[in-house]
Amino acid sequence: MNEKPLSRTAKEFVAEVAYGFRAVASHAFVGPWEVSRYFIDEIERIEASPEDLKGNEILITLEIASGVSFNELRKYWERLSIKERKEAIRKVKQAMAAFGLIAVVGTITINTRPSQKEEILRIALKYDKGEIDYEELVSDVEDVLWPTEEKKAKNWKEIEEYRNAMALAKYLPTEIVKRIIKTYFIDMIRLGMFDSFLPIPSVYPNFLE
Repeated sequence: MNEKPLSRTAKEFVAEVAYGFRAVASHAFVGPWEVSRYFIDEIERIEASPEDLKGNEILITLEIASGVSFNELRKYWERLSIKERKEAIRKVKQAMAAFGLIAVVGTITINTRPSQKEEILRIALKYDKGEIDYEELVSDVEDVLWPTEEKKAKNWKEIEEYRNAMALAKYLPTEIVKRIIKTYFIDMIRLGMFDSFLPIPSVYPNFLE
């Protein structure tokens, strides 16, 4: 589906929020994927409210999410039509989801044992070739990380967090999800790029251009 390009003002607004969010989420006391989930949920709550995108609540939320001042955001916001606002917010949610998904996939890649990396690579290659779908990839990787019923029972909180993090893919086009999996589950494992605890994605938010 061909999408109408964002206006220059909308692009600048999305970039301000997206890059600011990356900095905020990278330094949070919880996983970046949890920060992504929280703010996406907050945005969707506002979108479903009577105020929708007409009032200030959305800008207050984005100020907290990005660290960009309310007045700075409002300078862009007031120049956007309601239709442009909706499209810009959709892109903001995509940026948040992309960062969260990249962070969880990259962190899994970095922190798993060599034998687990080999299994994850095998699963990711099957997904990349279209032999399994995304839900199967998530399930199969889960079985690599928690291979026994005993481990699943003991680590149910971590499994729930993993599932919620991987579910951020629903906010992204399939081609972006595939690119994330290829970059962080295939290329990173093949190249052995494990030099930090948390990968700060160099491709973010270029996925959204």
